[in-house]
Amino acid sequence: MPLYDYPRHTDKLIVLMSSGDGFPLRSWYLGEHAPRTAALEGITEYRANILSEQALNCLTRDTNGEDPYGVQAVDEIKGARWEDIKALYEGLHIIGAYRVTEYMIRELHTDRPTGRKSPEIKRIALLTRPVDKTHEQAMEYWLERHPSFCFRHHSGMASYSQNHVDGVLTEDSLPLDGFPILTYWNEDALRFGHFSMEDSKRLMVEDCRHFRSTSFVVTVDEYIMKRPRSWRDAPCRTPA
Repeated sequence: MPLYDYPRHTDKLIVLMSSGDGFPLRSWYLGEHAPRTAALEGITEYRANILSEQALNCLTRDTNGEDPYGVQAVDEIKGARWEDIKALYEGLHIIGAYRVTEYMIRELHTDRPTGRKSPEIKRIALLTRPVDKTHEQAMEYWLERHPSFCFRHHSGMASYSQNHVDGVLTEDSLPLDGFPILTYWNEDALRFGHFSMEDSKRLMVEDCRHFRSTSFVVTVDEYIMKRPRSWRDAPCRTPA
């Protein structure tokens, strides 16, 4: 059992998207797709993530690697079934769609209005397990053992969630096992707080071998489009 009973949410959906030839994905995604998705009845929380224009992947490229799949947008949706929303993605290049269980290892709640770009630096990793581990074995170690390493060696993180894949929703989705999602307060927090101590990099890499084969990172701009009512949120609007 984990040392701490982390808050979790089952049946969260994660959708990975890429643009087609010449398609203006960024303007369409922020101007049309995100507001339309947020307006759907039943969705309780929606985070729209678009590939960041900041060149920050280089800070940890040697340990995480650049995304080879071309992910340009990531939807995180709670409160909806895939059958209810899949029409939103017709005609798009879907790299993968997944049903996951989200474990909130470190939470960050704010009273910012929805629809605005979050100031933190957000990094979404595409994780595959080692070949000698089952999905269950890898996810168990990741949840029960790894968080303590993160708190010690990733001192710059503002939030951290583990998203364990429970189901693949399209036939040609990438075979992924999980999505580590971390935010950092600012560039200095990422630059100096991703590996906080002299031996942090070595220790983290050694520990990650128990549950991770590859973990390609996408740095994104996050727009929180909808939150649970209990967060006393302002009305959702087109991203600013």
